[in-house]
Amino acid sequence: MAGFFDLNRIITYATRFTDEVFAFLIVSIFVLDALYDPLSDNGLFHYLNSAHKSHEDFEEDVDYNYMATGLLSVLLGLATTATAFLFRSFRHSAYFYFEGVRASLFDFAVILSVLLYTCIKHFIFPSIETETLNVPDNFGTTFECCNDSCTTFFPDDCEEQAASVGSRPWMVDPFDLNGKSWVPFMAAGPAILSFFLIFLDNGITWHIINHKSHNLKNGDSYNYDTVLSGFFNFVNSLFGLPWLVATTVPCIIHLHALADKDKEGKFRSVQETRLTGFFAHLIMALSMLALQLLKLIPLPVLYGVFLFMGLAALGGIQFWARILMFLQQPSKYNTSVPFIQYMKPKRIHMYTVIQIMFFVGVFAVQNIKAISIAFPFMTLMCIPGRLFLLPRLFEKWELTLLDGNEEDIKDLVERGELEGGGDGKKMEDGPGHTDIQVIDLGDSSNASNSGRAVNEYSDGV
Repeated sequence: MAGFFDLNRIITYATRFTDEVFAFLIVSIFVLDALYDPLSDNGLFHYLNSAHKSHEDFEEDVDYNYMATGLLSVLLGLATTATAFLFRSFRHSAYFYFEGVRASLFDFAVILSVLLYTCIKHFIFPSIETETLNVPDNFGTTFECCNDSCTTFFPDDCEEQAASVGSRPWMVDPFDLNGKSWVPFMAAGPAILSFFLIFLDNGITWHIINHKSHNLKNGDSYNYDTVLSGFFNFVNSLFGLPWLVATTVPCIIHLHALADKDKEGKFRSVQETRLTGFFAHLIMALSMLALQLLKLIPLPVLYGVFLFMGLAALGGIQFWARILMFLQQPSKYNTSVPFIQYMKPKRIHMYTVIQIMFFVGVFAVQNIKAISIAFPFMTLMCIPGRLFLLPRLFEKWELTLLDGNEEDIKDLVERGELEGGGDGKKMEDGPGHTDIQVIDLGDSSNASNSGRAVNEYSDGV
């Protein structure tokens, strides 16, 4: 219905402000879940805690050392992330004689890192236990039943039983309410919130991917994609499978992987094809035939992949670049960036602080269980906040520089309608100024010369 009635027009009111608050939220989830989530047991550094659930199975093993397991887990995860970035940096480097080798290292950086550190774990440290992927022995449904009616869950609802009588059937009977006829009515409210969450997640992700700066040629299809998403989620629900949703971080990484960029990291073109998505999901389906091999992958290595995905997407977010400006010497700001060139630093920082406040609000609501059900509405409030609050605090030209498209910014600069630097002039380079390019960790062209990138980045910080 959302697709047929063009509810996606709401997304057209979203700007970089809303897009980056949401993208930064998703990136923060990836990074926190990979390193240390204070609200759950997820993260590499949780392995250093003796009370972590992964150590419970080895409590009676006198040779088990949880600190050795924790240290190896942290090293495996961080090394996987670092090695993936190292392999990606070879794309435009001077190493290796054939360009095809460099391109292959870039394209298969994550897979090579996973294989490398999985082998290191099993061949160099076989005696140190690490948590592995929780994969079932067979391909099938995982809801274990206490009885033939399968209305209760084993072992939670029948602790006295030694084993389950089987698992649920593949097809879900939507009319089998287990005697609770009130469930559909009570579930309607949370279902509407779930719709808003999926709708906003999809819409904002598509909005980020279809940004004009990416130079996509085939155009967008918000309503068509929404209809397809709704159809597949209906089918998935009948089988009791997870819902389909556009995942922001993998989508951004996918876009960067298909992009051709210049030395500054700007998009020249994107190889627009459906084949990469098709084959990626085909490989995921085929992985069901290799469940025993998936069990060999240490979970810390996968945490390293999550960390890589978060950091790779982080570098392309202007919001993050402006946060780093709080730590940089003003005379070393990159004055080739229009909003730095024409705006006072305190005005830029004021805008960033407001964006941080919106992000903290969304992050807090999303992580506090008692009110997390309102998370979709909190995310949606970023749009009216940008449209009605910020114009009262900033001039139109300032919002264009901070939140506009490149074409609008270029047109504004050409018309000369700017109060540059707050006094009618451009901000001039200060003593010892060095142009500091924002490092896009997911950008192969910036990663091509890792030494130069690190030096420029460290100078800026």
